[in-house]
Amino acid sequence: MLDFSNSSSSLDPPRLELLLKMKFSLQQEGKKKWLENRELKYEKFFPVEFMNDKDFVLNHIKKYSYGLQHASTQLKKDREFVLKVIQQQADEFRFASRSICNDKELIFAALKQFLGIWGYTSFELKTDKKFVLEMIREIVLAAVKQNGEALCCVDHKFKSDEEIVLEAIKQNKKALGYVRKDLLLDREFMLRAVKTIFPEFSDLDSFDFSQKDIMMKLVQENGWLLEYASDELKNDREIVLNAVKNHNHSLRYASENLKNDKEIALMAVKHNGFALQYVSDELKRDKEVVLTALRQAPSLEYASDELKNDKEVVLTAVRQCGTLLKHAGEMLQRDQEIILEAIKQTSDSLEYVPPDLLGDKQFLLQVVKYAYDGIIDYLPIEISNDKEFVSEAIKLNSLAIVATQREDPELVMEALKCNGFVLEYSDELYRARMQQCYHGAYLGNTTTHH
Repeated sequence: MLDFSNSSSSLDPPRLELLLKMKFSLQQEGKKKWLENRELKYEKFFPVEFMNDKDFVLNHIKKYSYGLQHASTQLKKDREFVLKVIQQQADEFRFASRSICNDKELIFAALKQFLGIWGYTSFELKTDKKFVLEMIREIVLAAVKQNGEALCCVDHKFKSDEEIVLEAIKQNKKALGYVRKDLLLDREFMLRAVKTIFPEFSDLDSFDFSQKDIMMKLVQENGWLLEYASDELKNDREIVLNAVKNHNHSLRYASENLKNDKEIALMAVKHNGFALQYVSDELKRDKEVVLTALRQAPSLEYASDELKNDKEVVLTAVRQCGTLLKHAGEMLQRDQEIILEAIKQTSDSLEYVPPDLLGDKQFLLQVVKYAYDGIIDYLPIEISNDKEFVSEAIKLNSLAIVATQREDPELVMEALKCNGFVLEYSDELYRARMQQCYHGAYLGNTTTHH
């Protein structure tokens, strides 16, 4: 630094001019260096010249997602500044001063962007019931503005909050499906909802569920709203078709007349076989409708008794889900072809096989070929204790009677000889298998020992 306070009289003008030029040059160089340093990334601290510089700190946070922790105490206490920081990087809120951590407005602003901020709020606010409820509502509101269907996950009371609900359906029409029934039955709310979802109805001055043009729009987006339609519209084929296209279970709300409409029934069960429960009794006797449903879902229980005794229908059912054997007619529950098809799908279907068939060893040996593990649980004790039968069964399928092998070394060896199946590895069993199946071939050290 140059001091000119006492030297001006002793310096001639050329000398003074030179010193001034030097000072100016150094200042220019210093300014350049300051500007360069201002663009650097600082990991551990901010130099004092930048600690209290609002623009610098904000820019650093914008570029590198951190920096408030290195700012001055004054800035950490500056409410307006911290609000700007939160807008850039919400989780920087944790480095604000203690007083800021009690500022409800700032906390709300931060939480809307980053829920993790909750961990940095003061104890006083965390235990303030009114504040917590307000905060939760703000979070819910922010969530549905981003994804309307988030309404499905919120507490019931928020599904009656008109502001939250309207924001949700504005973001996604499907969110109307998660609104509480009391709101759906509120004509004033539904008027606002319809105007929100469908701008073409912005001039609408009233709403009710008998207006076909409005209901058509609603069921095309949320077919289940057919439940609230007038009886006349529930018997309107066009309305019901559109509702079922959108939501196959909406068939349950159609008139009895349209539940007997085969085209509508087929459309419903083709996309969801369980919709078979809503078709008319007459169509539950229709083989095409029932087979279409069964190919989509395990819905045999809703078929007519007549079709539960139809072999083609029952075979189709048990091939999709073996335990549907329980819904088959009494005679077909004894049909060995059907039983074997059911067991191929799952051994659990043995639960529905008539007891006398479970005592037939020859039949059981057929079952063993197709069953997975666990069939021993369904067999009569005299069969499961019959060592000759179990040994024969192991030859057909070692997995089918796993439980029995645990306690009988002879059966363990029988399974090993058949296909190498064992419940637990041991060197002894390994050597036995190598001897029996591979004539004692030596393959080097293949055990787990080193």
